Amino acid sequence: MSSISSSMMDPAFAANQFQQQTQPNDMRAAAEQFEALFLQQMMAQARKSSLSEDIFSNKGTETYNNLLDQERATELAKTLDLGIAEALMRQFGVAEKE
Repeated sequence: MSSISSSMMDPAFAANQFQQQTQPNDMRAAAEQFEALFLQQMMAQARKSSLSEDIFSNKGTETYNNLLDQERATELAKTLDLGIAEALMRQFGVAEKE
């Protein structure tokens, strides 16, 4: 067993890695990404509920709409405050700096 793999298996090493604090900025970014994912899923479901077929409907437009929804969701998560990211931050006990 090499020294690298044996240090990875060391319980003290694993405990040290577990005890390191997660940076609030990293948690904030992850919480915003989750909020964007939620918005993307909501937009995808809204798009699926259309009442009629589009005459230009094909795989290309479907892919384009999915990518567009993903970008819109990312931008909305940054600008629109739904409170999901804040709730996740509170749930994980990360105090935000104003």
